[in-house]
Amino acid sequence: MIRKQALAAVLVAFSLFAAACGSSSKPAASTSTTAPSGTTAPGGALSGSINVLAASSLTEAFTALGKQFEAAHPGTKINLSFGASSDLVTQIKQGAPADDFASADEANMTKVTDANLNDGAPQNFAKNQMEIAVEPGNPKHISTVADLANSGTVVVLCDPSVPCGKFADQVLANAKVTVTPKSREVNVKATLAKVEQGEADASIVYVTDVKSAGTKVDGVTIPDNINVITTLPIVALKNSKNSSLAQAWANFVVANQQLLVSQYGFLPLS
Repeated sequence: MIRKQALAAVLVAFSLFAAACGSSSKPAASTSTTAPSGTTAPGGALSGSINVLAASSLTEAFTALGKQFEAAHPGTKINLSFGASSDLVTQIKQGAPADDFASADEANMTKVTDANLNDGAPQNFAKNQMEIAVEPGNPKHISTVADLANSGTVVVLCDPSVPCGKFADQVLANAKVTVTPKSREVNVKATLAKVEQGEADASIVYVTDVKSAGTKVDGVTIPDNINVITTLPIVALKNSKNSSLAQAWANFVVANQQLLVSQYGFLPLS
């Protein structure tokens, strides 16, 4: 009996010794699959394409941002379609294949959220304001909003159903000026084109559109006390076929607010 107890003690001691020899001073490898902050987990890289519906006033800025995004995320494609925000909302409601919507105003974004067509909350990314666009050299010597009512001055405005037309009408009302436009165009680019092509002496469009037109038009500043400032929001859409890419694009736009301000003439949010 004594010998059996002794043998058992030896075996226990040997087992403990072997376990100690087999252990390592190195910590056990982590089994976590969480990617470090600021990186993408393996297999989670962005890919594919999305369709972005954006206000016409964003044409130049979004075209440049789209190229930057694609360069930063090889294998992605940002397809951009521009138009009046109100028209884009109609397209979204009718089921047009769209992954993101960027509006020239908050009112049209509200139409999307009220219809529960958004994926998450809209994010504001910039502001914009109105300016008078005139022919190069300003041959009609337009210096104020009141000058738009001068006899012989041909003015073209956006249609009142789209944001740029609504805001132009607000500017005229604030200035207590009555103008009968030669035509009301479908969006801000079509309106500005009338001045660029010499078919109109002036129009009221966004500051950013005057800037993007370069030497094709000159700009006449509208005083702050009668001007209109609009906030631009963006949102990923519920029916997106690539929700990860759609949200990444929206976040990218928001993150580049300073570029929109410094290079394209938008106003900061604050």
